[in-house]
Amino acid sequence: MNVEMPFIGGSYTARSKNLNAQVCQNFYVETDQTGAKNIIALIGCPGAKLWVNCGVDGEVRKMEVFGSWIYAIIANGFYRIGTDKSYTLLGSIGTSSGWVDLTYDGVYIGIFDSTGGWTWDGSTFAEISDPDLTNISGATYQDGYHIVSKADSDQFFISEQDDPTSWDATDYANAEGSGDSLVSPISVQRFIWLIGNQTTEIWYNSGDTFPFTRNPGGFLSIGAGAKRSIVTFQDELMFLDNTYRVIRKQGLQLLPVSTYQIDYLISTFNSKSDAVGFMYGQEGHVFYELSFPSDSKTICYDLSTGFWHMRASGQSDMRSRANCHVLFGGKNLVGDYENGNIYEYDFETYKDNGEIKRAKRTSQIVNNNNELIFFNSFELDIETGVGNADVVNPQIMLRWSDDSGKTWSNEHWVSMGLIGEYGKRAKWRRLGKSRSRIFEISITDAVKRNIIKGYLDGLVTNG
Repeated sequence: MNVEMPFIGGSYTARSKNLNAQVCQNFYVETDQTGAKNIIALIGCPGAKLWVNCGVDGEVRKMEVFGSWIYAIIANGFYRIGTDKSYTLLGSIGTSSGWVDLTYDGVYIGIFDSTGGWTWDGSTFAEISDPDLTNISGATYQDGYHIVSKADSDQFFISEQDDPTSWDATDYANAEGSGDSLVSPISVQRFIWLIGNQTTEIWYNSGDTFPFTRNPGGFLSIGAGAKRSIVTFQDELMFLDNTYRVIRKQGLQLLPVSTYQIDYLISTFNSKSDAVGFMYGQEGHVFYELSFPSDSKTICYDLSTGFWHMRASGQSDMRSRANCHVLFGGKNLVGDYENGNIYEYDFETYKDNGEIKRAKRTSQIVNNNNELIFFNSFELDIETGVGNADVVNPQIMLRWSDDSGKTWSNEHWVSMGLIGEYGKRAKWRRLGKSRSRIFEISITDAVKRNIIKGYLDGLVTNG
């Protein structure tokens, strides 16, 4: 009998350490728009369409929009980029890689990295020469103050109001609830979250002589495991914590959103402290994209649905090209992690700057009390007729594993339909037999890829 199988879903929703099952790569889950959590489709993730290159090879480390300009740190250069894609190198900072924070008070932009600070006032780029500016582990801005945490300490300092060029060695306080070192301050909803290695404190502007005071009860036994994973977007705050779970702010609490299997996946990575993330909104969803550069892997959490998926780029399914994000001129722009490119995330682009963007979905394990199953057919309800001028007859590939992903069958290809061939069916027949099977489909052709359901026709025997 042909029955619907639970094929549509996010990455790793079952409590299992089998990382070969339930892969969801370059697809995200769409749900019932009425607010119910009925899963209705897998939607192909946006591709990366080149928007501009500022004439330098290097990591696009940070981008922010202040006024009508993008301000970007590319390698060690501080750039201003306009709506017409014109760009100007304004100055250079002390580091060419790693974290960098930008702050803005309406006049001054503050640029801070591990070696010091710089300012831009609209006409002059200058290094902050005040000797009272401390060694820095992170920076943020709130209520007229540029705020920095001192490296390897629990201290944070504030600038003179609306003047990041001026600092006083006595204008500091200690996040001393635990005494661990601060990783970074970050302002969210006019609270200062002082995130340390093992704990977090929440402070607010009380108007005292030193304006910031710890919020009563604002002490959390959760720290950050990766400085560059700390991201705020609108009223959200997310980061990779010191036990390598992904954490999301809920009110004045921090709660994990990573599943057991996502936590296990992260635990298999060789390095976590270099994780880099950003958040953005598109098509009614808010995504937290988190990359692990040393392992070249990217995971992505959909805050709107609660589902995870993977993002990958290139023939070998390496990490996403995207390293940071801004919304500018109505476009979601992301910076490349190595070549200076800035891209537009575009749903009508199916490659990453010309590189393959493989979409992949792997099913849960199909079995029936270890009985032998003859698989007559497997069919996908997928949007067909998506051929185009570049890919006339796009293909979708199916393979399977009968040993939990240790070995795989050959790929079996079927057409997704020529241009306008909307009645085309993506169906595979005579698929053999097994007691336990994982099905995997993949699409590499640069075409639209939206999947609605999967159907399986099989016969269970007592053999």
